[in-house]
Amino acid sequence: MASTPKAFSPISRLGALCLTALVCAIGPAHGQGSGSASSGVGADGGERERLMAQGQKIYREGIGGSGEPLKALGAAQSELSGSTVACAACHRRSGYGASEGPFTIRPITAPALFEVQTQVITSPRIKAQLGARQRAPYTAALLARAIRSGVDSGGEPLSPVMPRYALGDEDMNAISAYLSTLSDKPSPGVDDEDIHFATVIQPDVSPEQRRAMLDIMQAFVKDKTSNARSEDRRRDAGTMRMYRAYRRWVLHVWTLKGPSETWSEQLESFYRDQPVFALVGGLGTSSWKPIHAFSERHEIPSIFPQVELPVVEGTNNYNLYFSQGVTLDAEVLAKFLLGREGGKPGRLVQVFRNDAAGLTASAAFRRALGGQVVLDDLVLSGDPGDAKLQKALGGKSDGWVLWLDAKDAKGVFSAGATPAGPVYLSQSVLGEPLSPEARTWSPDVRLIYPSDLPPRHAARLLRTKIWLHNKNIPITDEAIQINTQFAMTILSDALGHIMDSFSRDYMVELVEHIVPLTPSPSMYPSVSLAPGQRFAAKGRSVVQLVADPKAPLKALSGWIVP
Repeated sequence: MASTPKAFSPISRLGALCLTALVCAIGPAHGQGSGSASSGVGADGGERERLMAQGQKIYREGIGGSGEPLKALGAAQSELSGSTVACAACHRRSGYGASEGPFTIRPITAPALFEVQTQVITSPRIKAQLGARQRAPYTAALLARAIRSGVDSGGEPLSPVMPRYALGDEDMNAISAYLSTLSDKPSPGVDDEDIHFATVIQPDVSPEQRRAMLDIMQAFVKDKTSNARSEDRRRDAGTMRMYRAYRRWVLHVWTLKGPSETWSEQLESFYRDQPVFALVGGLGTSSWKPIHAFSERHEIPSIFPQVELPVVEGTNNYNLYFSQGVTLDAEVLAKFLLGREGGKPGRLVQVFRNDAAGLTASAAFRRALGGQVVLDDLVLSGDPGDAKLQKALGGKSDGWVLWLDAKDAKGVFSAGATPAGPVYLSQSVLGEPLSPEARTWSPDVRLIYPSDLPPRHAARLLRTKIWLHNKNIPITDEAIQINTQFAMTILSDALGHIMDSFSRDYMVELVEHIVPLTPSPSMYPSVSLAPGQRFAAKGRSVVQLVADPKAPLKALSGWIVP
């Protein structure tokens, strides 16, 4: 598969079938040992590293050592090539496989391929799925035979849907070398006793926001640590895999300082001092790009930081976000305006500062409108009561879009301007809930809103609020607290499925699977992920503020997914 998609495409039916036959002869992984695989490669040092890199490219992208796409013959002698027959397209980056409909793509990690099957299958259901036949471990030679000729390690023919790959000796050595180490030992950040996590906090985060997030995290970690006393009894009872899987949670708080240009080295320093298995949560109002790049560079899962300036383009294999933030707000507003019953507006004015949030939102809005509406830009460079801006607000327009934070928005209206026509604000750019006085700013203030409205909102969050009450944690910032609890729950559920297979890639794949199934709520009424998707909340709604501060917001739209 391509290594840098904006959203990784789910595996195709043909791709799923392609490798099913090979893995039917492989059997499930039987532990996270050191992997006694023999790659058939006599290389060492730099040559070994070169072969590993070449094997990784074959595995992940379907690109051979020559730089050309892999070629293979599928069922009925159909010609296949490139990412459609990359190993990761079916077996995922982790090698732990997947399932799609009736098809099961079993693991091809190093232990699954090259170790002797030692566990006895006692479950009739699992035995019916896998069969009771014990197959011989693969060697480099047997693996080459299976890939090229479709014969498994026991001499049995693989299904015709398994492609026959035209791999030369060097590419075969490379893929064998890579598979001999694939998920063969725990990823960094895990030792025999502990599993380490970190949360990253940018310097612009207020002490109140920081406390709101960390209170939830520390309560969660305390619960996990308190389970330690029962693990010896579980071991003595014979549940050995659960015993091997258990680790104490250790949370590290990585607080960034200074300008963003220095954050990369700060992160590297934190990581040198203590590698972590994953990043979880996180807060910031600036671009998340330095943290995103760090996560991709070290292949560390980053699970749901609360940021409105995520990275929305380019390489993303390990960063899982709540949403596209201000970019999503801009796209939702454009779709709302272009599709409204009264017809699309003729002219709009967008007001923004020359900062990351303003520039990102205004550019995304212009792109999303696609030239169908006249859009004027008004860049706010000084005080929000600027005479030029106040004069402009008194002019004629079909609507105003203020990509401004709460302080600037208040300053604009406090200076006396009352724009004619609707005024649109972004909850993401505002950075905080609107105060009651905001309802008096203009006769028609509208908000691009990330959550649902009462009473559904309150009912949906009741479970988490009971948890907060039981932990004696007061609600000080609902959005941060609810989303932090969601992120920690997803992390916990994924680790519960990992058992003792501490692979970071597998962690990402499990989060993709768990998010749409979890009953734990986030602030967003709808969240989902699929293989390769990196943004869980894909929509917003548009609501209107009414003058009565006790009256609820008025919904102007349903959930809009651009």
